[in-house]
Amino acid sequence: MSFKNSALKFFSNEEPVDTYAGPYVVRPGQLDILVRTPHSYEDAVSYADKLIEGSAIMLDFTEVDKATRIRIFDYMCGVSYIVNAKISKVSESILMYAPSNVSVDKQAGKKSSWLGR
Repeated sequence: MSFKNSALKFFSNEEPVDTYAGPYVVRPGQLDILVRTPHSYEDAVSYADKLIEGSAIMLDFTEVDKATRIRIFDYMCGVSYIVNAKISKVSESILMYAPSNVSVDKQAGKKSSWLGR
């Protein structure tokens, strides 16, 4: 409970409402890893919501064209920045967005231009 809510509770008879909707702490053994294949840019919103809730998201970009891939990538990068998530390249077409307390250990492979920029 924040200082503001504590003060409101002390000076008011009403019960304060906690409106915090930010990232949540993930306890060991409770990490969800969601594997998804986006088909349109609109799919990114639900993936971002899950990342904000503390789940790791693995996205396979094989079903979208280059322009949509870049849009989803940019959107998820923005969300990752806000929640301090890490982005890891798993393969040529798969990226993993993980909360900051999750480490991704992958053997280094051949470098390539993933986005084609």
